[in-house]
Amino acid sequence: MKKLTTLFFVLVFASSMALAQNNDADVDQEGVNQDAEIEQVGSTNTADVDQFTNNSGAQESDVIQLGSDNEATVEQNQTGGGGNALNTAYIKQDGTSNEATQMQTAGGYNGGQSVWGLQDGTGNILNQTISSGYTVSLHAEQVGTNNDVDQDASATHSHGEVYQDGSDHEAVQNLTGSNNGYMGDIMLIDQDGTNQYAKQDFNGSGSSHSNNGSIIQLQSDNEAWQLSSGRDLNATLTQDGVGNWSKQQQTGVGHSSTVTQMGDSNTSHVMQSSGGS
Repeated sequence: MKKLTTLFFVLVFASSMALAQNNDADVDQEGVNQDAEIEQVGSTNTADVDQFTNNSGAQESDVIQLGSDNEATVEQNQTGGGGNALNTAYIKQDGTSNEATQMQTAGGYNGGQSVWGLQDGTGNILNQTISSGYTVSLHAEQVGTNNDVDQDASATHSHGEVYQDGSDHEAVQNLTGSNNGYMGDIMLIDQDGTNQYAKQDFNGSGSSHSNNGSIIQLQSDNEAWQLSSGRDLNATLTQDGVGNWSKQQQTGVGHSSTVTQMGDSNTSHVMQSSGGS
């Protein structure tokens, strides 16, 4: 049975552009084939989605917030390991000082888990985590200034992407588990702007493992780290501009590292060692 306890919708139109404030939306669902949608316009709004299924059907959540100082939290939990697929969570925030968190947990053979976060503005924070599952995907996009994103996956066949455009952004991505990057899956942080910071850490195991990893930073005064441990490995880092800094460290099996820096007074460190499994 599908249970929808609360579905909250806020939308305000006025010639003076008055906006709704201090609204709370709370959706709790348990059962089969869950679907939640929340849209809020204004400031200091809160959205909370909790979905749970005992190995029965897919989960989907969509949250849109337009304004400032809003918070959105989505948590999807799926128990069992019976091959259920296509749990998806999406948050879009447009404004300043917004915060979004998305979390997914699924059985080891439940595939197609994905989270997608999009933020446009200043001083926004995005945290996305998939702690188990199969063929999982994390995707983050931020445009503006002083935005932060943190993505973590601990699963099988993990895929993570971060795109940031503007200045003074920070991106951290951690992928662990077996076969991350396998069959062309992407591990990528792509930043375009100045004073950006990026760190990507990936490790894993598995007979068909194929790590990769690529950080692209365009413009100046950017800093990037890539740390990898385990199996085939691969790391590519490209920086464009003046005064950039990078470090790549690899441990285990099949090393490979490519660093390209363009401009003046750039610094790069590459460390490779045997070990791993």
